[in-house]
Amino acid sequence: MMDTVASPLFDPEVESMLCTMLSSLGLGFALLIIFFAFLTVRIDEIVSWSWAVVWIPLWIIDAVVGLLVIRYFIHSLSKDDSDNGHNHDDDDDDEEMDETKRAKRKAARRRLGIARQLVLVVYWILFLLFQIFIVLRLDNRVAWSAAVIFVPYFILEGIHFVLKCIEFVVTATAGVRMAASEHKTRILLTLFFQTFWFFAVRLVQFVLIATRIDNTITCSWGVVFIPLYLVAVKYALQLGWSYVVFSRLSAQPELQHQGKVTVMLGVVALVVVGVLAYALIGLLARRLDGSFVKMSNVFVPIFIALSFLFCCAGCCLPCMLMVSSVADMEDIEQEQRLVDPNKRITQSGEASMSSTL
Repeated sequence: MMDTVASPLFDPEVESMLCTMLSSLGLGFALLIIFFAFLTVRIDEIVSWSWAVVWIPLWIIDAVVGLLVIRYFIHSLSKDDSDNGHNHDDDDDDEEMDETKRAKRKAARRRLGIARQLVLVVYWILFLLFQIFIVLRLDNRVAWSAAVIFVPYFILEGIHFVLKCIEFVVTATAGVRMAASEHKTRILLTLFFQTFWFFAVRLVQFVLIATRIDNTITCSWGVVFIPLYLVAVKYALQLGWSYVVFSRLSAQPELQHQGKVTVMLGVVALVVVGVLAYALIGLLARRLDGSFVKMSNVFVPIFIALSFLFCCAGCCLPCMLMVSSVADMEDIEQEQRLVDPNKRITQSGEASMSSTL
């Protein structure tokens, strides 16, 4: 396959990165499958393991992710300014910029890179603490309320909210400058919704879960999961509006057809994901409301999704690369066969004389 279009994949650096990525994805999905299998047998009381043992697959994932995050953070502290990974084309072209301004720009980019890596480290620590608190509570080692257990998650969301606010201010400032005056309000509202809608859904959902666990509210768990239903409504409305927009492009039939096909693929993906997700939510709500539903049945959608992803990472993606490369090689061989050997150009540039000889 070295003589095909896929030959760049066999560059030592690219090949190693691709192999590492696919192997890591496969291992991650396998550990998640094992974790939910452990969770199933523990909740159904088939085994009486400690919850810390049930969490072992997640501890492995946490350790690997933590090592990578800390490694990149240390690397961002030690690497040189000129190698900070945020190069811009104007750094070499702007020769008139004095060294002081250039040094300040590089220092600012370096601090930004360190800040990003530090945020990832804090995210990892908070998420790990959240899991530890859950395990301690399930093993009855502490008697904390759900509000206390969810503190690391709420801190994480608070940091995320601050970053989203900064992103919104920067993006809105640039968008308002470029937009006409009559469209500024609409652009700001659209940008505000796109930036904060999913954050608001997550926050409301976890607040409802925490208050329901503490019996601060006593409604059905099906009501608690209402924010998750709104996610599907949002994407359904978005796909419907996109279809209407593409339908109006009668002057551009090719673009109209491509847009409609894209929307239909999105509808299929939404239906498949929605069936799996809301089957899981419905079964889980029934189990939490007291109905006798085995966790092996509740987690069926998760096992289907994770098994599909595991198959893609371990088999489908590598096979697609190989099949694509083989197809490219067959096309090249076919083109070579279409050329008459007697009419090929020799190295000296003269026509082959094999037919006359």
